[in-house]
Amino acid sequence: MSKNVTGTAFVVAEFRAEENEETSPLYTDNVVKIWLNEETKRIAGEIAKNSPAAKEMIKLRTKYFDDVLSNQILAGCKQVVILGSGLDTRAARMKGESVDYWEIDDRATLELKASTLKAHKITANVRYIPGDYVQDNLIALLKQSKLDFEQPTYFLWEGNTTLLAKKDVIFVLEQIRDNVKDFKLSFDYMSEKVIARTTGYQDINDYIDKYESMYTPWITGFESIETLAEELQLKIIDNFSTAELHKQYRPYRSLESNLLKFYFVCTLENAVGCVSQEI
Repeated sequence: MSKNVTGTAFVVAEFRAEENEETSPLYTDNVVKIWLNEETKRIAGEIAKNSPAAKEMIKLRTKYFDDVLSNQILAGCKQVVILGSGLDTRAARMKGESVDYWEIDDRATLELKASTLKAHKITANVRYIPGDYVQDNLIALLKQSKLDFEQPTYFLWEGNTTLLAKKDVIFVLEQIRDNVKDFKLSFDYMSEKVIARTTGYQDINDYIDKYESMYTPWITGFESIETLAEELQLKIIDNFSTAELHKQYRPYRSLESNLLKFYFVCTLENAVGCVSQEI
């Protein structure tokens, strides 16, 4: 494991990769294995033991985001921006015709991705942007990397919002809204009740306490994505709890954790000044 790349990226990759072993996998990711080894497997196993819900949450959101991205590409979207991309593999496995990807993350992560993909002769039409999309001005970073702000663009923001201050989440949404003419944006988020320990489920409170004692604290949740969208003049296309996704994707399995009732994925679009195509 690279000492300069956050361990979380490898753990998420391990959880994603595990779905490949299913008899009927929700998705297939044959690229992710290039970053994995016995050490990453051991660490992921420890985390799964302490945080069993995390694994299923990541698999369900991967399936949802893959489906939305696939629909965007089929609808003709040629620009995909992935914020805080980590070891995301979509640029390599969901290429589409003439689809360009932009990925923003820290330099060490992006250098590892580029070198490992090259070593395995895996191609990806992607522009890597080293930087912090909050502190370094997202729009400036994208302008420097030649994003066409007049063209329909799909933004994927996976596994980030719970770790950012609420004002920074809103700032990113405003930056995209104010500068990209026609966009759709998918992200995952936690209910505010989880952050405030007010879900009414003691097992969730215990889970969060244990998780935060071992890893990064979750600091931001949203109680109403409808209110957020209305305040920002954005339109909601989708908003699902991962419990709802679980029921849809795995109808014959029981829900392993109540936390999935409070962990959501959504897709928004610009409601002002553009005509966009529903997915």
